[in-house]
Amino acid sequence: MSCLLQIRSIRNELSANEKKLADYILENAALLRDYSSQQLASAVGVSQSSVVKFCQKLGYRGYPDLKLAINESVARSSGNAGAPAVSSFVDSALNDISDQLLKSKLEAISATIDLNKESSFIAAIDAIKKAEKIQIFGVGVSRFVAEHLAIHLLNSDKLAFALNDSAYQKQFLSRLVKGDLLILLSPVDELKLDQSVVVEMRERGIKLLHIGKYSANTNTHLLDIHLSTVSGTENSLKHEFAKRAAQQHIVDILLAMALTN
Repeated sequence: MSCLLQIRSIRNELSANEKKLADYILENAALLRDYSSQQLASAVGVSQSSVVKFCQKLGYRGYPDLKLAINESVARSSGNAGAPAVSSFVDSALNDISDQLLKSKLEAISATIDLNKESSFIAAIDAIKKAEKIQIFGVGVSRFVAEHLAIHLLNSDKLAFALNDSAYQKQFLSRLVKGDLLILLSPVDELKLDQSVVVEMRERGIKLLHIGKYSANTNTHLLDIHLSTVSGTENSLKHEFAKRAAQQHIVDILLAMALTN
């Protein structure tokens, strides 16, 4: 997972001092290779212990590990600096919007791929292949992704259902047995899915796959497999389209791999 993408993804969940550190790192990532933890603390205006706690919150043992991860992210970004940008081929409002949407979707998809490990994809593909029944929950824009996934699974002779009505959740979940798969395309709280129900699914041997935004508060201990999609602070229709495209891309990868003989 890209360190800088991880920081961007959880920025809104950070404390005031942590946000200061996050913003400074994101704006000055290339300079951090020459900074000690004390120099970073002084530059941001926080204590050195705050720097250490920030590193640990991101999953690193300390500042040296975080600095190494940031340097790797910077090097990777520099390697992609020469990539051609999506440009408007006609000087018109329609094509300008088209290019903007395409660019934002491609950026979201690229960032989403960087967020995930190959092992998570392999585990998700294996779970889809082995499941007799697959139940898919998604609300909001994820509802359409859920229906797309269910249709393609059904067309490949997989018993799959897409459900967005919380009133029937328990009824459908009661039919799942050991080895079946529950796919969540929205956070548990948005699905109005009681955490005790999720725990019960685990106890019954039902696999849980979550495909959604990365969050420091994601209850990953309740999930068998988690595939992250990019999230951010921007609140616009263009950003919503980009997030849906990223989630759709993850689903299409799983379909292409799991349903190929």
